[in-house]
Amino acid sequence: MSLQYRIERDASTVTVAPEGDVSLETVDVLREVLRSTVDAPNTDRIDVDMSGVTFLDSSGIGVLVAAQRAAAGRGISLMLREPTAMVRMVLQISNLEEILVRETVDD
Repeated sequence: MSLQYRIERDASTVTVAPEGDVSLETVDVLREVLRSTVDAPNTDRIDVDMSGVTFLDSSGIGVLVAAQRAAAGRGISLMLREPTAMVRMVLQISNLEEILVRETVDD
């Protein structure tokens, strides 16, 4: 399994768009991408576009929560956007939907 991703910057907002399964086998890729994004200069907001994620397990949830905490420690807002139905279900079951999901891109 592999996890692909793309990164886009618009001023001080960075969008990270992973594609594929986020699981124990691929989570290291997402961890490193988010770590480097949080550490990048001139970043105020990170949107993780989850529209291309087909599977999310507990290891992926852990990485997303840790990345959000690390970003907050640097004064950066990190939120998920456009989760697929499967990702949204996992976030709802784990009571993280309201904490992690940005419902609109333009807020």
